[in-house]
Amino acid sequence: MNASTRPADTSSVRAPQRVAASAVGAAPGAWFVLGEAFQAALRQLRSFPVGTAIAMLSVALGVAGIVSVASLSEGLSRTLVRSFESMGRQVLIVRSDPSYESLVLGRANRLSERDLRVVAAAFARRPVAPLLRYGAFNNPVALGARKSSAAIYGTTLDYFRLGEVELIAGVWPSRQDWRGSGRQCLLGRSLAAELGGTAAVLGRDLSLAARSCRVVGVVKGAGSALGFDAERLVVAPIGLVRAMDADGSLSDLEIHAGFSGDDDIEAIGRRLSTQLRKQRHVVGGEDDFIVVTAQRLRCYLDDTLASVRAGLFLLMAVVFAVAALGIGNVMVSGVNARRREIAIKRAIGASRANVFLEFLLEAVILTGFGGVLGVVLGAAAALAITSGSSYFGEPTVSWSGCLFGVVTALLVGLSTGVWPAARAARLDPVAGLHHH
Repeated sequence: MNASTRPADTSSVRAPQRVAASAVGAAPGAWFVLGEAFQAALRQLRSFPVGTAIAMLSVALGVAGIVSVASLSEGLSRTLVRSFESMGRQVLIVRSDPSYESLVLGRANRLSERDLRVVAAAFARRPVAPLLRYGAFNNPVALGARKSSAAIYGTTLDYFRLGEVELIAGVWPSRQDWRGSGRQCLLGRSLAAELGGTAAVLGRDLSLAARSCRVVGVVKGAGSALGFDAERLVVAPIGLVRAMDADGSLSDLEIHAGFSGDDDIEAIGRRLSTQLRKQRHVVGGEDDFIVVTAQRLRCYLDDTLASVRAGLFLLMAVVFAVAALGIGNVMVSGVNARRREIAIKRAIGASRANVFLEFLLEAVILTGFGGVLGVVLGAAAALAITSGSSYFGEPTVSWSGCLFGVVTALLVGLSTGVWPAARAARLDPVAGLHHH
């Protein structure tokens, strides 16, 4: 061999060795193969930037959909249930039946004072309070020249023992000033902010439905959900609210009862339902009232949101199918373009299993990139939606949704990469060495 050809021959030998060492070596370990698969995935992204980017973006959109749906539903459920679990006390609420039929046909059977007495007698040692809502949830109110709208509730002082609202400014009303049709009231934090702020509302008279009351405190409640701000409210003596609605046609009564954390509130709710059926002469058919607890509300929300989530996840399945096709196409193109590299690896000792594993991990890593990007996009979308809307409750990122989304992306990579990896492993080394 002459000197002029020796450098070229040496280079031609070393180049295949450098390529092959990435997959073989003496006995490639799991971490070594994973590292090589990671590098190969980056090369694949550089070799087919458009196709790989589109496939990864499809995976990212599917994962983002899962994360955002899971986060929004979890935030809504957490916000609504939290109102029942504040300050360590369990709350049970009795409401009239809000069914579609009763509302459309005008047969809503409102709760009465007799129902209140039944509940109070059943829980004589527990705080029981009526909560009488006047009109709709957007009654006009005014503080001087400032105007707004709010839900107006009348109640007794026992209601404040339940812990559903927390005083953040001012004082709790006194029993003497609250009894009968007293003229004191409390404002929710959101309403106080709309009327000029906490300092501006305390000690001033609030006008509502041709009546007025003196604002003595500002409270915070459970926040916003389903488009309703629970802190945009006025809490006044029940006598004052009754005086605003002489014939009772505009009022709707709820009954709230509080229990300690040791009480079996679900069993209590079942017993109370039985008593109310007797009181209201419900014989067969459906109850014309509902007993709400935190657990029942959580189950109701899960059942209601399950169908919505199922429909959206079906849409995400279509997105993942498109992503799988894209990843598969990119991987097959990569196998065809790297036939010589695969042949060199096989020629110097790499087994079919080594080649198969490397290409399979390459597909998984590509979809993993898309999964991580999808988690970021989904979390950002959920936080943006909850920040700009009061419908879905408090801003929440569902970690279970993130985990489910990433695992789904990895499974897409596994299922999609099997056939291209098997094809790469079956390539004939001799034919591959002659491929240009």
